[in-house]
Amino acid sequence: MAPSSVIRYADGDEEEWPIQADLLRAASARPRPSLQRPSYFFEGLRAQAFWPRESFPKVVALLEACASELSEEVQSLLEDALSSESGEEPPRTKRRRGIEGAEGRPDDRSSPWQPQGEGLHEGVWLKLELWARGGPLASGKAAPKTRAAVAACMSTGEAMAVPPGRAALSYMMCGAHVKPHCGPTNHRLRLHLPLLLPSPQMTGLTVAGEARAWDLHRCLIFDDSFEHEVQLPPLSREDALSDARVVLLLDLWHPDAGGHWQTKHPDSATKEEAAKASCGSKLHKLCQKERNAPESMRTRCEV
Repeated sequence: MAPSSVIRYADGDEEEWPIQADLLRAASARPRPSLQRPSYFFEGLRAQAFWPRESFPKVVALLEACASELSEEVQSLLEDALSSESGEEPPRTKRRRGIEGAEGRPDDRSSPWQPQGEGLHEGVWLKLELWARGGPLASGKAAPKTRAAVAACMSTGEAMAVPPGRAALSYMMCGAHVKPHCGPTNHRLRLHLPLLLPSPQMTGLTVAGEARAWDLHRCLIFDDSFEHEVQLPPLSREDALSDARVVLLLDLWHPDAGGHWQTKHPDSATKEEAAKASCGSKLHKLCQKERNAPESMRTRCEV
């Protein structure tokens, strides 16, 4: 059984990380650079705010190949939420109330969309969790194609299938502001795949003082252990779809993380197989084809 240590987050949540306790103690005791302040700082890992897409060719190729299909699923999911709240009103013109309620919270606590609870933001910011604690989550059944894509990514070796690796759909409306903060560790990176944007390109993300735009259906990868902030442009139509920014959030192994970190939980493979069985096989076949192809035949990801 892989060694692990229990980590407690600022909001009181706890989970086990499959990392030896002595490595974790050393990482928590080391000084941090001024703009990179994770709770656990592991030495020997390259420090850069943004990472090129070709560093993760399997995950990038898999996600971008199915991005249009995932966008359709997310839009349908949001329209259904609005339709159930607002009766006969056409989905495209429905206002924000149907998704997040009067105070930025889901009207129905059984909704797969739940509020972010870190107390870091102003405006509307919801999440639909797909993967955490080493396996798929029940809430992800609301978006089966997206859940299948995440499960496929977990089999590539590039995505972080064990804690603190997570995957979720992140929904914000224009006008939202997430205050500057740092992620918990520098041995993971974070991928954003924009699935819904008010326009094909949208500004709003700043990492270590460097601003980058989201491009629809194009992966953006950054190190969230650096101080980062989100400031979306003001509302234009106050429409829950037209003013929506939805990204698929997926955590990746830092390319320099070795065997000390990349140890699977004993049940992670079982959970991964269960996700494949429940979500269908189309995306997993795409992933397997990519993995088994000769190097010269594999998908090339342009920077």
